[in-house]
Amino acid sequence: MENSDGSVPRLASAAEIVDLVLGDLARADHEVNRQAALRSERILEVIELARRHPDLYAADADPGFAERAAVMDMALRLQLSEDQVRAMQATAEFAMALMPNVWERARSGFASPTAVQDVVSRVRVLQAPIGASDDARAEARRAIAVVDEAASDWVLTCPPAMLRRKVRALVDRQLGDRTVRRHARAMEDRAVTLTEAGDGMSWLSIYGPTADLHAAYHRLSATAKHMQKAERGGRTRDQLRTDLAAAWLKGDGTATAVTTKVFVTVPVQVLAGEQVLAGEQVLAGKGSPAEQAEIVGVGPIDPLTATQIFLDAGSFRRVITDPVKGIIVDMDRRTYRPTRAQRDWLILQHGTCSRDGCTRLALDADIDHEHPWADGGTTDIRALRPLCPRDHRLRHRTRTRYRTRPGQGTIQVITPTGFRSSAPPPF
Repeated sequence: MENSDGSVPRLASAAEIVDLVLGDLARADHEVNRQAALRSERILEVIELARRHPDLYAADADPGFAERAAVMDMALRLQLSEDQVRAMQATAEFAMALMPNVWERARSGFASPTAVQDVVSRVRVLQAPIGASDDARAEARRAIAVVDEAASDWVLTCPPAMLRRKVRALVDRQLGDRTVRRHARAMEDRAVTLTEAGDGMSWLSIYGPTADLHAAYHRLSATAKHMQKAERGGRTRDQLRTDLAAAWLKGDGTATAVTTKVFVTVPVQVLAGEQVLAGEQVLAGKGSPAEQAEIVGVGPIDPLTATQIFLDAGSFRRVITDPVKGIIVDMDRRTYRPTRAQRDWLILQHGTCSRDGCTRLALDADIDHEHPWADGGTTDIRALRPLCPRDHRLRHRTRTRYRTRPGQGTIQVITPTGFRSSAPPPF
């Protein structure tokens, strides 16, 4: 094909093609950021409506429970966790009120949700404490405005790590000698979190005072180093630290050793040493996969771990399941009081809170009557279901309906706005 002047058109170079593609990528990224900011604003709008009209969500028009029910409504619709919705709410609320320049960057697509959250999380320490004087509040607003103006430029050019460093340095300058107050506020957020990592493993994270955690880590390291010399070729230093931390926290060998239950199902095939068939064999029609051991409500664990748990257990309970469907059909309850046996049965049946979308462990749940006891409900095992404390409160304090699906045991949520949750997919 020739140009109008008879010349042959030049093919685009690789650099030109890459430049074109990257330009499209940048424009798409800006649109994603803009939509994320818009979503956060809509989340705030719903929460504000719930606060102004609590009777929509809460039977007794309690604004607090109305807001909680609204958050759950949005989490179900958006397929997010309630904590994610809360995080978006908190970040947008702070930025819109106190950091308008940074928020305008987000609304125009030039600041990502992560960048805004990074900035806001570091600026919160500049807020005036509750009950502060008007002068103190005005000073706090001025300090936040300084960071807002600078950060609104930094989000345009700084990569994430540099943005965090620059904002932290500027916040420290604004704080001056108020580090004691800053530490006191941070101390209020100290927490321990558990995050599943797959392959039967999890992360246990501790957020606390630096001095305390450094001391704890050094004690772990010193003990692990001493044990490593004695083992000679055994566990690594990291493995020893991990094993020691778990043993110390559980209180192994002490009078206060942990008594919290962890429900583990171990099929007889695993104890007998039978191996799980490889996926290729199953697909080839040469057999069916054997049942796997699992921590109830968490997921499968490997056969060696399951066997060790069984050998370490001081007692165990027999559970009979349907060999085809895997449904619990009977349970040995001879050694426990009826109420304890019912609770254990429900934990084994459900694993987690029975409400659609909730993954909090049934082990920590409340046992809810499908038909309230005060209204003539019975404590029949078929009429009970585990609900996490948060859902249990929402069920009784809001207009959200919790309907048990016949024959499944899962709970469908019907929100006051008409949304109906879907049944979780089978494993």
